Amino acid sequence: MRIILILFVIYELSSNGFCEKFRFDNYSLYKILPTTDDHIKVLQDLQNEDPYLDFWKDPTPKVPFVMVLSSPDKKPKLENFLSQHGMDFEITIPNVQENIDKETVREYTRNNNGSMSWDTYYTLDGINNWIAQLINQYPNIVSGIVGGYSYEGRPILGIKISHGPGRRAVVLEAGIHAREWISPAATNFIANELLSSDDEMTKSAARDYDWYIFPVTNPDGYVWSYKEFRMWRKNRRPIGVHFGVDLNRNWNSNWLRFGASTNPISNTYAGTGPFSEPETRSLSEYLRTIKDMDYYLSIHSWGQMLLVPFGNTTEPLDNYHDAVNIGRRAMGALSVRYGTNYTTGNIAEVLYFATGGSDEWVKEHLHVPFVYCYELRDSGEHGFLLPPEQIRPTGEETLDSIVDLLFQARRFGLVSSSGHVKVSLLIMLTSILMLSVI
Repeated sequence: MRIILILFVIYELSSNGFCEKFRFDNYSLYKILPTTDDHIKVLQDLQNEDPYLDFWKDPTPKVPFVMVLSSPDKKPKLENFLSQHGMDFEITIPNVQENIDKETVREYTRNNNGSMSWDTYYTLDGINNWIAQLINQYPNIVSGIVGGYSYEGRPILGIKISHGPGRRAVVLEAGIHAREWISPAATNFIANELLSSDDEMTKSAARDYDWYIFPVTNPDGYVWSYKEFRMWRKNRRPIGVHFGVDLNRNWNSNWLRFGASTNPISNTYAGTGPFSEPETRSLSEYLRTIKDMDYYLSIHSWGQMLLVPFGNTTEPLDNYHDAVNIGRRAMGALSVRYGTNYTTGNIAEVLYFATGGSDEWVKEHLHVPFVYCYELRDSGEHGFLLPPEQIRPTGEETLDSIVDLLFQARRFGLVSSSGHVKVSLLIMLTSILMLSVI
């Protein structure tokens, strides 16, 4: 245990990159199959007691399986623990480093058509260079925006796509968790399609709204994840001898109530207070300046879920029923292309109790009618190490669903010209249809 602690402290302290890049040789990903409430309880205790076991899927009630990444040193102890408590498990990735070695991260070279290659991941500089090219390529439609700044002084860069004044807004926020590489990649694909697609519904969505798109809202953490430590999640602010705050537990909405830690070692460390981090504080200030926002989409991975606020209760608050009904229809649209299945519901009922996220704050404080959190591919085979050949299909199906979200909300008149939620016509229509069947 002391060896593992020393290793993690060394790599947290190497903020200037003077240590070699951390390798995950013989780190293994475990799929654990709890079958009782006691199993869930002991796994929760294990998660709380040992922050150096990396839980990729948390132990929560009714969860079908739990995913845990273990170092070679801890594997015998973990397997013995699981056997003692009568829990079956399998090792889905025996050597995580082999999967990491298959990933590609490269710079972006400007070209004539302005397109990225949708079978590779890009560095932060590569993404920012691509943004600069889009601005030059579409000067009348695309403008650069800065949503704030990171602890290390990097700008949170994005683009605004607008075909003229008087349009309502859609915001895409991605890359707040550093290791979720598919989040910026899929978001970049969506932005590219909004500018270049020949599909009529996509072109209509692009023309009818102002789009504010931030591919990487945790730039310091994202850089660290490909330069030094692939599984990094948080930002890079030093906290004593440790580093990083979970930026999606740091927003001022039910801060530190559920699913967050006060331990700086933890991946869910919520910070010293709400908006203690420059990334969340400055981005929230920028979001307040966006007028007439109808949709806020926070893009994460993995798990194939579409979540609506809130994470502190399973009660159907605000326009829960409309948001979920529209979300389920949109997930039907998402499944058409590749058969990918998503689960829809609020954060607490589908995923786990967790608060302090951007989506909750936007819903509570900005009163945006439709707020969703996407947990993109996959369902557990690769987790955070989604192969780059899945970037394009993930982007395609996600865009299909977003276009359908916009269409469904307008079709049923659930967003008024003032941006307020109207009477639930969707529920009324559903009830009429049910009565007619009866």
